[in-house]
Amino acid sequence: MKINNLKESQRFLKQLKSKYSGQARVNSVIVGYTAAYALNVHENKKQQDNREARGETKRQWKYLEKPARELSNSGEIKNIVNKAVGNGVKLEDALLLAGLRIQRESMKIVPIDTGNLRASAFCRRESGNTVASTKRG
Repeated sequence: MKINNLKESQRFLKQLKSKYSGQARVNSVIVGYTAAYALNVHENKKQQDNREARGETKRQWKYLEKPARELSNSGEIKNIVNKAVGNGVKLEDALLLAGLRIQRESMKIVPIDTGNLRASAFCRRESGNTVASTKRG
C-alpha cells in the first residue's frame, strides 16, 4: 500500500521541527498495542476472512495501519498538528494529539474477543531518553 501524502507530511513535520527546535525535543510519537498477540491479529488475513464469513465487517485486521493511512491521506493529521500549534500548543503535545486520534480510530475497528487487545492500546511520545506515555483502555 502507498500513503499518498507521505512526502508532503514528512516535509511538513521537518518544517515544524526546524521552526520549533528550541521548544520541543520530541523524536517521535508511537501508537500501538501491548497485547502479546497484537501483531498476529494485525497481520492475519485468514482471521479477517473468517470474521467476514461470520458477518463481522466492522472489526478488522490492519486495525492500526488502516486508520493511520486514512488520516494521513486525508490530511487530518497535518490539520490536527497545524491547528494545535496555531493555538499555542507545544509541538510535542500537538504530535501526541495526532497520535491519540490515530489510536481512537484504531480502537473502533480492532477485533474484540475478550477486550484485552483493545484495552492494550497506547500512545506515547519519546523525548530524548524520556518517554511520556498515555495508555487508554
